[in-house]
Amino acid sequence: MATRLRYNIMHVIVEPRYSGAEVLVRELVQIHGRQGHRVSIVAFRPPQADFAHEIAQLEQQGCECFLPGRSLVRLGRIKWLLAAIKAAGPDIVFAHSILPSLYTRMALRFARRPPIVTVLHTDDDLGNTGLLRMERFLWRRSACVVGVSAKSIGNYRRRMTDRVPTRVIQNGIPVEQFAVPRGVAQDHRSRLYRPQGGELVAVQIGRICVQKQQHVSVEALALLSARGIRNLRLVLVGPTQDPDYEARVIASARAGGVEDRVQFAGPQANVKEWLAGADIFLMPSGWEAHCIAALEGMASGLFCIFTAIDAFEEWRSHSGVFMIEAPPVPEQLAKALETVAKSKVWDRRYERDLVKFSIQRCAAEYMQVTEQFAHPALGLEDASVGKSGETERG
Repeated sequence: MATRLRYNIMHVIVEPRYSGAEVLVRELVQIHGRQGHRVSIVAFRPPQADFAHEIAQLEQQGCECFLPGRSLVRLGRIKWLLAAIKAAGPDIVFAHSILPSLYTRMALRFARRPPIVTVLHTDDDLGNTGLLRMERFLWRRSACVVGVSAKSIGNYRRRMTDRVPTRVIQNGIPVEQFAVPRGVAQDHRSRLYRPQGGELVAVQIGRICVQKQQHVSVEALALLSARGIRNLRLVLVGPTQDPDYEARVIASARAGGVEDRVQFAGPQANVKEWLAGADIFLMPSGWEAHCIAALEGMASGLFCIFTAIDAFEEWRSHSGVFMIEAPPVPEQLAKALETVAKSKVWDRRYERDLVKFSIQRCAAEYMQVTEQFAHPALGLEDASVGKSGETERG
């Protein structure tokens, strides 16, 4: 009888928050923890206040969380990492984004183990010349480089090296959780939005930052208002990453006379409920790699408007999807919204086959990387490892 190996898996992030990489890590540790693996998370900053209950739930489920009481910098991050690794004794470390990976490899530069997997969450993590110089110094310490898109891996190999193993693992989400029955969706709509009669709700999910182009959505809303279309509300769900950019978005809403129809909802744990209660999903991003929020919008069945960038091209053939040119401009988005509003294509839910974007598939691929590069102690007196990678008993 074969018993699968149990691994000790650590994930390193900058800050526990409601953002793509951190939400992915939350899902991975939940799945791998339920499978019997030991899991842990290390961060350089305390969790954002709205994410604290997520950490509490993970700890209740057995995840070890090494979170500082204050933000750490430079040498403090290295010391914190070393202490966490000594305490947890991981078989493998997944460092999410280039900065956590660089610090992890600096901390473990002279140690042969554990293997470190660098996970690239943007298309070009090495666009910064300072980070590129550090990567040239430390790339050999990566056992593997994982990218969320083929472009991210291609850019890494072009800028850095092709002598380290690489693999593309697209992000995943719990797809089935976003298929909300119509009656339940109406309950979410009434509770979260409290819409006026005939009001349409367009929701945009993502960090408030220039990458997500929220100002384009606001300016498009202002254009529609000037044309007499005033039954549309824009709801921005997500944490503020750039306060200066948020101020710019607010100023645009005020200048366009639509301040009362732009709602900043902040980060939300129940994104699926905010999606379920809306009418239209917007994502006019300037650039993306493989966006979890886009997956969630597609899984919700809402009519979706995307920028025609590489990361969203695969959605073009799906029903209920409209593409505007990149980079996004307010006039094009306003025309798209006007067409959507008048044609009532928003008044239905679209069924889309997204099985290949399931979190179960994603977690299985991360486990394959773990099985390839990690070598845990078996802890069995009479165990031997067969060709299948499983522990054979008896």
